[in-house]
Amino acid sequence: MRNTDYWNQLIAKSASRFFFLASLARRPMHGYELAREITDCCNGCCTPTDAMIYPAIKEMTAAGLITCTEEVSGGRKRKVCELTDSGWQAYRTAAKAWANALPGITNAVAGALDDKTFHGDEHDQAQSGNDSNCC
Repeated sequence: MRNTDYWNQLIAKSASRFFFLASLARRPMHGYELAREITDCCNGCCTPTDAMIYPAIKEMTAAGLITCTEEVSGGRKRKVCELTDSGWQAYRTAAKAWANALPGITNAVAGALDDKTFHGDEHDQAQSGNDSNCC
């Protein structure tokens, strides 16, 4: 739990699902476009791979949150996904949950990053595990 990668993995799963819904709330998209949009909308914090996007599409389709239609573009078949009514409801529910959690997260992060909080080796270890990629 003292490794940044541990926390990044926990954050990535939850945040990427939220950004997935948020991206589709803007407009229907295919997988590659969706991955790019998620990366852009969170300023590169989460960079989903094909191994993350396509299982998420399958999971959300099975849950009835999105529907996908096959389109051909430039000779390539692409599944274009869009939110269903249940998907819109899930997006709003997730937004409310994040809105409730963010003030506490913001305060805890500010406290953790306050140099007065750290002492000796703990400060050095926390800083050495810090990187700019949050997801």
